[in-house]
Amino acid sequence: MPPIDPFSNKNYCREDLDNLCWVVFERLMSELGERYQNWIVVIEPESGEYFLGLDDYEVLNRARKRHPRGQFFAYRLAENPAVDVLC
Repeated sequence: MPPIDPFSNKNYCREDLDNLCWVVFERLMSELGERYQNWIVVIEPESGEYFLGLDDYEVLNRARKRHPRGQFFAYRLAENPAVDVLC
């Protein structure tokens, strides 16, 4: 996959966003899954940066402060993660 331009303002479709963020999520699940079971992780696909928390609004607000023009995908750190696109 070619490198992603961190200054782009791409609008990803849900499937592309999930595909980009899933790689980061899988790594996080293996590294943080036990310690942060059922926490929410919000991932910004262009940087790979992630934000953890228990409150989805608080986590998304932190992500938006850091990446105001970004799109995000959220997962719950669980065996069967719930997922959602956050714009």
